[in-house]
Amino acid sequence: MDTIDETVALIRRQAELEMKLMNRSEITPKAERDLLAMRRRLAAHPHALSAILHTARALKRSPDAVSARDVAAWSSEEY
Repeated sequence: MDTIDETVALIRRQAELEMKLMNRSEITPKAERDLLAMRRRLAAHPHALSAILHTARALKRSPDAVSARDVAAWSSEEY
């Protein structure tokens, strides 16, 4: 479950970074690098990311609104 917890935190951080980028009139190179680094870290956990995205879709929520507990509950119902 640690991987799910970490991936949920990464998704939330990515959403925060994307919101900051959208709300700025000027995008800094550091902000872009931070976002790319976040995406690389997420890519390191493809199964956890997939589980979170499936849970979000099933619960009709955005991925950053899903918790590790939601993923665990949904996956236990699925199987």
